[in-house]
Amino acid sequence: MKPVFEALARHVATRPEIVAFRDDAKIVTWADLSTRVVDLASRLAGAPNTVGIALAGGIDYVVADLAVTLSGRTQVPLPFFFSNEQNAHILMDAQISAVIALDASLFSALPHIEVIDPTFSGNEGPSMPEYQGGAERVIYTSGSSGRPKGVVIGDRQLDASLAALSKMSGATATDRHLSILPLAQLLEQICGIFLPILAGAETIFRFDATKALFGAPIKPLTDTFFTELPTTSLLAPSLLGRWVADLELRSETAPDSLRFVAVGGASTAPSLATSARAVGIPLHEGYGLSECCAVVAMNRPGESVVGTVGPVLDGLDVKLENGEITVEGPTVMVGYLNGDPAPARWKTGDLGHFVGNRLVIDGRKDALLVTGAGRNISPEWVEQRINADPRIVSSALGLRDADGFLVLVVATAQSLPVEKIARSLADLPDYAKPTEVIFVDPAEPGLLFPVGTPDRAVAKTLINTRAALPLPNLETIESLAS
Repeated sequence: MKPVFEALARHVATRPEIVAFRDDAKIVTWADLSTRVVDLASRLAGAPNTVGIALAGGIDYVVADLAVTLSGRTQVPLPFFFSNEQNAHILMDAQISAVIALDASLFSALPHIEVIDPTFSGNEGPSMPEYQGGAERVIYTSGSSGRPKGVVIGDRQLDASLAALSKMSGATATDRHLSILPLAQLLEQICGIFLPILAGAETIFRFDATKALFGAPIKPLTDTFFTELPTTSLLAPSLLGRWVADLELRSETAPDSLRFVAVGGASTAPSLATSARAVGIPLHEGYGLSECCAVVAMNRPGESVVGTVGPVLDGLDVKLENGEITVEGPTVMVGYLNGDPAPARWKTGDLGHFVGNRLVIDGRKDALLVTGAGRNISPEWVEQRINADPRIVSSALGLRDADGFLVLVVATAQSLPVEKIARSLADLPDYAKPTEVIFVDPAEPGLLFPVGTPDRAVAKTLINTRAALPLPNLETIESLAS
């Protein structure tokens, strides 16, 4: 993180009054940002070594992140999209006794926790001291089942990732990044805070746009792209699909200010990627995971190939072991909190293959379905086709215990005929086609993670307990139509 603080000091010295970050409530220049970071870091002098961050996002979050890092402490985000039970687990697992928050009442039932207000105290302190290093952050992943696990990321991982991504993305001071994903996620910390600081670029936060990720109307997100005219942004596939559909409905194309829109966190259907480009979105698919500091491979500007997540980042060695993606290099995590150090080569649990030097993701190893006939099916292969429809928020394919039939759980934003599902799956071989479908609300408790991917354990329960609708085959649909 030393290069980030060196860049911040450089901006303060050479362009102090240039705007660095904007959110819904305020604007900070590079000089303002430095003052606030130093102020909060000084107030953390007597705080415990581990500090939680209980902020939804925006400039206050940026200040908190940088201040905790500058103070040499370990920071632990408490995601606003996690359940109370999940955040209670984080507080206990990370042994957090101090939290940065705007609302102290959130912790009124926990008197042992000190609440630190990130608001500027008004004291003009000294200039920013040199970062001494050694700070870590613990990013809790929601995982596919069980309690969240804390991924420990330090300077080595972040510095290597930032160096590779800065070179890959071509970021400059003329960029304007629209930050959509929550800052509690490592990927948006990198893309929404650190890369812009390194480049001297401006970052914009608009929470109404972020709320679209959780099912709120898409209009504020589309409008924000037009009013703010960013050059870069980062989206989840489910949000991309809704944005594309909204642009198509408006008969509009994305603003031509955009030069780089990254999408990751889940598989993107090739048809959706093609539709995105047709409405002027310069889409670049990538792949990564928190355990490898968020990004492993990414399509480069001007060299994006649909259906792939691009070449591996510089400095990383990716090998396939029985089809599983493994990663060795400086971005591999320190380890899980309260666990053993990470091995030199990390087994990701993801299946993939290479087309030339470009990585293609085939799905999760632990999600692989084995039918009664002995066929192996990656559910993502089937789900991609469904998720390309903007009316569908997410889907999950699974096997029903009672009869071994393939059943598809579909979370829809609006009603959808079963015939539409059947047509979307028409090109699949018969062994991979589900026989039934279960429609659910996107707000189904526990079903969806923030990036829109399904919790397969919850989907499995739904498959075994909910009534399903038969999914007609294409021949039946065509005979009925005639």
